[in-house]
Amino acid sequence: MRIVFLGDSLTEGREGASYLRVLGEWVAGTPELRGVELINAGVGGDTVHNLARRVERDVAPHDPDWVVVFAGANDCTTALLRRGLPTPRVLLGRRYFRRSKGLRAAVTPEAFLAGMRVLVAALRGRTHARIAICTPATYGESLTARPWRLLDRYAEAARQVAAERECALIDLHRRFAAELAATPKRRPLARACGMRARFMPSAAYEARARARGYRFTYDGIHLTDRGARLVAEQMEDWLCATLG
Repeated sequence: MRIVFLGDSLTEGREGASYLRVLGEWVAGTPELRGVELINAGVGGDTVHNLARRVERDVAPHDPDWVVVFAGANDCTTALLRRGLPTPRVLLGRRYFRRSKGLRAAVTPEAFLAGMRVLVAALRGRTHARIAICTPATYGESLTARPWRLLDRYAEAARQVAAERECALIDLHRRFAAELAATPKRRPLARACGMRARFMPSAAYEARARARGYRFTYDGIHLTDRGARLVAEQMEDWLCATLG
C-alpha cells in the first residue's frame, strides 16, 4: 500500500522533529506493515490552497492508494496576521504569504472549509486514492489562548469536510487538546532564541521548547520529539485500523 502525506512543514519535517520519520521507523519495524510505502509530499508554508495546486505534480504521479491531508496551521497563521497590528514581524509574514505562497487574502476558517472541498475534489479527480483528513494539531500550548480558539474552527472545518465527503478522519487536534489538558504546564526558563529550527540540531530545539515552557512544540507549531511521537501514534492507530 502506497500512502502520500500531503501537507506543510510539519509533514516536510525540516523544522523541528519529523512525525513521518518516526512513523517510518515504526512501519519498518512492524512485520505486518512492511509492505506500506510512505511518501513525503510536505512543503513548508503551504496552506490548503497551495496543496490543491500541487496535486497534479506531487500526488498523482505516485498513484497512491491513500492520501493523508494534514494542513491548517499556516491557514490559521494568515488569519492571525491579518488581525495583527502592522509590526515589522506581522508585515514580513503577510509579505511571505503574498509573495512566496501566492495568497491574495487570509485563509479564514470559511475559506479553509471551501479549500478543503476543492482539495478533496482535486484528489478524487486526479487519483484513485482514498483520502484521510487530519485536523490541525496545535497552535501554541494554551487551550484558552486566541490562536488555539481560532484553530478550533479550522479543526471543525476539517471534520465537516471529512464527514460530508466520506473521508477518513485523523483527529490530531482533539488528541493534542486531551494531552495538553492532562499535562501540567512547564514554567518558562528563559527567553527562547530566535533561530529557525532548520538550522538547529535536535538538542537545540528541545532546549528552546523548555525555555518557552512548551512540551509538544518548540515555537507553538513545529514539533518537538514528544509532539512528533504523538502525531505518529495517531497516524499509526489509523494505519493499523485501516489495514485491520
